[in-house]
Amino acid sequence: MLKRVAVVGATKTLLDGMRKAAKGVDVEVMPLEGGDETPPGAVALVAGRVKGEEALKAALALSGRHEELLELLAEAIDCREAFTPGNSLRVRDHATRFARALGLSPSDQLTLERAALVRDIGKLRVPNEILLKDGLLTYDEWATLHTHTALGAALLEETGALKDTAEIVHWHHECYDGTGYPDGLEGDQIPYLARAMKILDVYCAMTSPRRYRAGLSSHREAEDHLRSEAGGHFDPDLVKTFLDANVGEVNADA
Repeated sequence: MLKRVAVVGATKTLLDGMRKAAKGVDVEVMPLEGGDETPPGAVALVAGRVKGEEALKAALALSGRHEELLELLAEAIDCREAFTPGNSLRVRDHATRFARALGLSPSDQLTLERAALVRDIGKLRVPNEILLKDGLLTYDEWATLHTHTALGAALLEETGALKDTAEIVHWHHECYDGTGYPDGLEGDQIPYLARAMKILDVYCAMTSPRRYRAGLSSHREAEDHLRSEAGGHFDPDLVKTFLDANVGEVNADA
């Protein structure tokens, strides 16, 4: 996952040194004015009498601890739905590949990656008897389940650290043709990164194993589904990029 480092009071020499030391590492280094808000997903350092390499090492260590906590939260969310360990990390890794294929800015890439980890955080507030029900859900139960996107977005809006992911979480179950939820948005009404997350979420849900079964679909079957629903459930341009860039190739099994 991309790491962002904001440095307060940094000289050009320090920033250049940190960027030079960061070669080969997926990290964005930026200056930060005193009193400004730390950018989403970034760790902030106050410049001192250190070399660029030393400053970068300290920043990456701090960022790594933040990332570990976020991954732990993702594992807790996965456990609610009986996914095998690492499912959301897998979605995050696909998000990284997709972001690069789309040419997203570092800021948008990090937002998409972090949203992949917390996209279903609202399900922590859905009753177990609905979320884990073996049989078919009633209409009222479906309605309750569908509230998880708004519930998750509300949770994230309350946190400064993950506020940038709230928009994606709120609308990642909307469909390009307007048949999704919670608001029945269509086309460009749906935020761009939420449209991208819709594709990632469905692809990974189809191919991911649960504790009690293997993935329901092969890589090829999941790609065929994306292709058949381009312009329906999914943004056709984003589907084309996903397929052309072989974003799901790391999971190819057929």
